[in-house]
Formats: sequence, C-alpha cells, structure tokens
Amino acid sequence: MRRAIAVIAGLLGAGACAVAQNTAPRDAGADPLAVVARADQLAARPLWPGFEPGSTPVAVYDGNRTLLFRHSSPPEGFEALRDHPDILVYEGRHPAVTANSSAAIGGVSTATLMPGAQASSVTSRAGVLIHEKFHVFQRSHHPGWSANEVELFTYPVDRADLLAIRELETEALRRALEGSDADRTGCWARAAVDLRRERFALMPAGAVAYERGTELNEGLATYVERLATGEWNDASLRSGFPPDAVRQKAYETGAAMGRLLSRLDPAWPQDLERNDSTPLDVLLERAAAVPGTVACAFTAAERERMGAEAAAAVEGLHTRRMAARAAFLEQPGWRIVVEAPSAPLFPQGFDPLNVSVVTPSEVLHTRFVKLGNAAGEIEVMGRGAMTEAAGDHPLFNGVRTLTITGLAAEPAIIEADGLATIKSEAIAAQFRGATVRRTGQTVIIRLPGS
Repeated sequence: MRRAIAVIAGLLGAGACAVAQNTAPRDAGADPLAVVARADQLAARPLWPGFEPGSTPVAVYDGNRTLLFRHSSPPEGFEALRDHPDILVYEGRHPAVTANSSAAIGGVSTATLMPGAQASSVTSRAGVLIHEKFHVFQRSHHPGWSANEVELFTYPVDRADLLAIRELETEALRRALEGSDADRTGCWARAAVDLRRERFALMPAGAVAYERGTELNEGLATYVERLATGEWNDASLRSGFPPDAVRQKAYETGAAMGRLLSRLDPAWPQDLERNDSTPLDVLLERAAAVPGTVACAFTAAERERMGAEAAAAVEGLHTRRMAARAAFLEQPGWRIVVEAPSAPLFPQGFDPLNVSVVTPSEVLHTRFVKLGNAAGEIEVMGRGAMTEAAGDHPLFNGVRTLTITGLAAEPAIIEADGLATIKSEAIAAQFRGATVRRTGQTVIIRLPGS
C-alpha cells in the first residue's frame, strides 16, 4: 500500500476527466488552434488569484496528431507546425497525453486535452482547457488540493443511509443556489452544511478526506471553468448520480459551494489562498453562519422518500455491477489474459472517472489503464479491461491478473530476444521473460516472478 500511495500523484496528475476515446476524428469544433485561442479570450478576465492561464503550456491531441503550445522544452518527436512556427506538432497521440488532465511533457507541467464529442462547441472545449490549466496551477501553488485515489475504491458506496443524507445535502445546495435573497440562500446553505456534518460523522476519515480533497481539486477547477464560460449547470445537482459516482459528484458539489461562497463572501478565494488547507464546506459554514429569518428544513415525507430512493439505488448498483462484469466476460472474440502470480503488476495510470469495483477484488476499467512491474508494462486505451487484485485492496496492493476481452482478431504478439511485444490500436505491451500460450481464442501471457 505504501508504494501505491507514493505513485498516486504521478498516476493522475491533476486528475483525469471523462474524455472521448483517443480514436475520435478531427472536426471543426475541436480544432486545437481555435480552442486555444478561445481559451485565451475567456481567460482575459480574472478567474482566480494568481492564476495566469495564458502562460500555461498546452498539449492537444485532435485524433490524428498532438499539438504543443507555449512549451519551453519540447521533447524529441515534435516539429514546428507549417505556417505556425511557434506551435509544435507530433504525429499521433504523444504517450504522455492520455486524458483531459495535466502531465509532465519534457519535464514541464502541461495541460492536456483529448478529442471531444462531435457536438462540442469551441467555447465548451475552451472551458475544459481552462479547467486543465487550473490543475497545472493547483499542482504548482497548492499541492495539497488533491485526494488519495486509494480511498475511491473502498468508499462506502453501498450504504443507503449515507446515500440518503448525501442526496438531501445536494438538494439543499441546489435550493440555496435557487434562493432569491441572502436569507434563503444562507438558510439552505446552512442546512446543507448540517447534513454534511451528520453524514461525515458516520463515515471513515479516509472517505471524508477523499470528498473534501476532490472538491478542492476538481470542484474548484469546475468552478473556474464555468466562471470563464458562464455555462453554469444548476441541473447537474439534481438526482442522476449513481451511488458509486463519488468523484463525479464532487465536481458538482465543489463548484456549487464555490458559487454559493461567491454570493455569501466574495473575498473567499483570497481567504483560501492564504489558508489553502481549509475545506470548502468549512468555508461555506463560516460564510452562512449569520442566522437568517427563514428556517429551512426537509419534511419527514421528503426524508422518507429520499431514504427509499437511496435503498433502491444501492440495490440497482449491485445489479449493474454484476451485469457489467458478465457483459465484459461474455464478449465474443479473442481475449488476452496477463497473469502475474509471483510479482504483481502495479498501476501506473488509470482513469478514475471510468472505473467500477465490480467485486471486492475485481475492477473494471472502461477507458484506460496502465500497469507494470519489473518485467515490463501494458497499456490499454479506448477499450475495457478488468483487473483482479493480488491483495486486500482492489487495486493498490497490486494486480494478479489483467483480462481484455472482445478482440475482433487474434492479437499480434512478437516474441524475440526474450521479449513478448503486443502492439495494436488499443493495446501496447512489452514484457521480458514472459511465456505465451494460446488456448482456443485466449492468449495467456504469464509473467516471471520477482
């Protein structure tokens, strides 16, 4: 576990966001030059104390090539873009660009952007880029604004009592945002804080720290993104998050608390800059502490309804997990099974927005995972893979088995000079000393011991 905790920051950078697959075609709405130019326009207004997005290096993969902007020391493989000598281009996806996130490219912290949906506007894509630039700022100025992703995999998502309180708390935040005056906003903000205090008292300390850290990390980045674009999404606080969408929910609750703080205490960003270890809910509690004339509380019927909905949601979660596991394992076609019984594989990268703990020892990665040990490494990008734990933790005590299913054709595996190499559109792997055997349509790669 110590090794796992030590590599968390390297795995996620600023925290990967949900992105489209890396094979998405280019389109006018995703033109990197237009997106970067629009982000510059949006960042002309002050967004956060000390944040200067116009100077942040940027790497954008558009589905065909990676473009590098404002980078002081580009690594090998980048060349000047024709007609734009100040922009550099790399054919294909640069290995460091795996998500909407930030990454060290040429030793420089760089905001990274993947292809967006075909319908994405230039403004919304520019907002995402500002979000990722803010992560670069956070890593430099506020390294404590992060969460330990180890906790995500053991967060108590199957407790209906906690989920019911969480949904009441979220509804209180939404009503506070809808408040037409300071009294109404303040009283529902206080109700949200009270519900959170009630819920946190029933939770493990690690889970509490995970929520607060993710709100400071992703919630603040979302707040800055929407402040730049003006595209506030109050509907996002309504029901719709499944019980295990803990990380996704924190994007919204963090942004909502930031918006409420801006109404109740406009100087809150400067206060947080001076004391950056203060959780957002603590800042909100202070800002809403002045008693108002309006009393805000949920009725017994509302609490009862939320409890019933939470119980049904948890039951549905178990059903969906088993269905997802079965659907993954039952996919027709070829499969690859990497076995590491003696020297487990450890995570080198994964997308926390696209993982699901389907059993206590199995994690389904639906977009991206990278694992490695002394024998080599494997990366799966743009398709599903399932890991089986080697220890008590679902992922961070190491992985005993990695399974990839549903391949349309037999994977090409080259064995030469003691190396087994896999290269395909979605899978890249190289292991030394591995044994490879085929059983029907299953390729089993067994790794050597330590």
